[in-house]
Amino acid sequence: METILEWMNSVNDRQDLLPLWKERPIVIFIQEEEKMVPLTVNSNEIKIDHDYEFHRQVHIEGNPQNIKKMLEGKVKLTDLHPHVVHVKGKLRDLLYVESLFFLAK
Repeated sequence: METILEWMNSVNDRQDLLPLWKERPIVIFIQEEEKMVPLTVNSNEIKIDHDYEFHRQVHIEGNPQNIKKMLEGKVKLTDLHPHVVHVKGKLRDLLYVESLFFLAK
């Protein structure tokens, strides 16, 4: 959870990243062990939001070490083996989220 919060705050602090995103809100559900965090991403901010109503969703489940590597842009979301990190969503949305992780590093 701490890694997710640090990543979220670092992206929100950057003035150059989120304004480049098209107005295409998405919810990233990150599951670490027993804890699930819904991150809402839009062109203004990333926030933990339990009142999400977006159709675009990406689900990511894995252990904290692999989630950290992914958030740091060290590994591609689409290259991860399903036994390491389980990812679910439309390919378009997965690539969208993967690019955010990569550019935020």
